[in-house]
Amino acid sequence: MNLLKEVAEKVNRPFEIKLAETREVIKHHFEEFPNNKVAVAFSGGKDSEIVLWLCLKVNPNVPVIFNNTGVEYPQTIDFITKLNQDWKLNLLVEHPEKTFWECIEQYGFAEKKTGTRKSGGQAYCCRWLKEKPMQKVIKRENWLGYFTGETAIENRNRMFWARDRGMCIHLKVEKVCKIKPILWWTEDEVWQFIKENNLPINEIYKLGANRVGCMPCTAHKFWEAQLQKTNPKMYEIIKLRKDNQYVMRLEV
Repeated sequence: MNLLKEVAEKVNRPFEIKLAETREVIKHHFEEFPNNKVAVAFSGGKDSEIVLWLCLKVNPNVPVIFNNTGVEYPQTIDFITKLNQDWKLNLLVEHPEKTFWECIEQYGFAEKKTGTRKSGGQAYCCRWLKEKPMQKVIKRENWLGYFTGETAIENRNRMFWARDRGMCIHLKVEKVCKIKPILWWTEDEVWQFIKENNLPINEIYKLGANRVGCMPCTAHKFWEAQLQKTNPKMYEIIKLRKDNQYVMRLEV
């Protein structure tokens, strides 16, 4: 992926400078918001794990939110369960009102992400399984901000958002500050940091996954290759239902 000039300038800085910036962003927002009014969004993935680990260094009792979509990898559930015990997390787990299977019945399977609801069921799935549960817990807990492991180089949409909005944005719907401490890190830097600090790793990566999230998500480019490697049985189910859905549309 070709980086935008403004993004490349941020990403290509020495890692020591970016790490210092990350720590300062975390420290600043813990000081800015009252106690327990800022949380960490944790998916069980490598990026959010680093953010969580760095935040715990500042506030060991920071609220940690895991949005369990109901179709997470079993390895992710095991990983978060063990990390919760080992790190003694102040963990909250939120569940969606509508299941993944209900979403695909109503809206169809997700297609490649385009950032609009015209991309099949992708936006509706994310809305019901991730966005609405997050909005619910933010309102219930009265949080003013939350940290995420989002990075600019994950995809082009995030790269443009990073260029235009930076490391902290105010979400109008949620009325909360979304903070991205490792926004300018590269994937190599993420893995190197995990190695150097001896952080545990979600077993799903060892099976060949390059992302953590909804196991049957069909919205990312390489979903078939990943799901075939990580959960062949689930792949067969999704592939069959997705192909049948396509045939039904042709018949109509």
